[in-house]
Amino acid sequence: MTTLTAVIITFISVFAGSAQPDSISLEYCYRQAEEHYPTAKNIELQDKITKLNVSIASTGHFPDVTINGRATYQSEVTEIGLPGEGGLPSVGRDQYEASVDVTQTIFNGGAAGIRKEVEQARGRQHMYATKVELHQIRSQIDQVYFGILLSRQQAKTVGLLIDNLQEQLSTVRSQVENGVLLASQQHILQAELISARQDSADNESNIRAGFRVLSEIIGEEIDRDTKLELPELSSGYPSLHPQRAELDLFESRRRSLEKQRALVRTKRVPSLAAFGTAAYGRPGLNFLNDDFHDYYIAGLKVRWNVWDFFNAGRQQQVLRIEQQKIDQEQRAFRRQLDASLDRLRERIVSIKENMKRDREIIELRAQVVEESASQLKNGVITATEYVTELTRAHQARLSMYISRVRLSQAQAEYLTTLGIGSKE
Repeated sequence: MTTLTAVIITFISVFAGSAQPDSISLEYCYRQAEEHYPTAKNIELQDKITKLNVSIASTGHFPDVTINGRATYQSEVTEIGLPGEGGLPSVGRDQYEASVDVTQTIFNGGAAGIRKEVEQARGRQHMYATKVELHQIRSQIDQVYFGILLSRQQAKTVGLLIDNLQEQLSTVRSQVENGVLLASQQHILQAELISARQDSADNESNIRAGFRVLSEIIGEEIDRDTKLELPELSSGYPSLHPQRAELDLFESRRRSLEKQRALVRTKRVPSLAAFGTAAYGRPGLNFLNDDFHDYYIAGLKVRWNVWDFFNAGRQQQVLRIEQQKIDQEQRAFRRQLDASLDRLRERIVSIKENMKRDREIIELRAQVVEESASQLKNGVITATEYVTELTRAHQARLSMYISRVRLSQAQAEYLTTLGIGSKE
């Protein structure tokens, strides 16, 4: 078995082997981000806020209770002068009152119940808005996750290139020492070896940076040696439909407007309430009684604000326009979504075609490099020519794996665009 054949077998085994126990998947990163990313906590917080707002709105069914107290001094009071000594008693200029006012709404068009529904709809709207933000995090995970995979494979293939260059450099150095080849041939290989080592250092730096970013996103420290599973490839997703949080957000905004329109309609009808006041003080309802005593008053009242009646129509018109804006935004979003899915489908088809060509190119390049290695040893070609063929073979192998990773990435992005988790 030749050296190059062993290199190809090693290369193929890199992505054909099974996952190691200490590996993590793309779906795992999604779940961790959804649980631990700071924005994800807003969903739980919003749920608490919604429950509190609904509880506050529920008090609309209860009577309004107001406790009042006052003490006043008047510069003058009502006096009724009658002839004779037996006049009416006078009212004191200092007056006191402590009272409790109670108002119970009997009918207001169901406004109290609708306000609860409005708060629930607003809560759902905020929740879906948070999920939209989290979806952007999924896109970031896709970029970082597959970036690490590509950098790792580049590091491995560059490592194979370095090993091959070192082997050839040893052979050429011996021939230079024996006067068979010029020293320039050795220098060419040494320069290529230095360049390959620089690429290796860059790849290692990219890998470390990628793991740091991924750790920050998912809220978990990931070791540099952790293996990232390459998601399983699929032939297509014909039966999947968009499940994006934006679509739920549009629907929740629409429902919120419907509840607000229902609340506005309650302003067109009068409200009926019962009221009562219980008080203690002086004077009471009988202003001629200047002793401290208790008293009360009870009754019904109707309220119908004329301006609320006329403005309700304008408010309904505003809400209908808001509804039209949501419809336009949703149509624009669906158009962009469909365009993105079309581009990804075309990319997937293109990558699959390129992978077929990559396999053919690898086989041909492997044969050329084997022949070139033999020609270099016999002095038929220069080291520059050999490095050129070796580099082309290296690029062909790298291109095949890059296509494999990009195909998986395109399919993962396709699922992310749809709002669906990747296949494990």
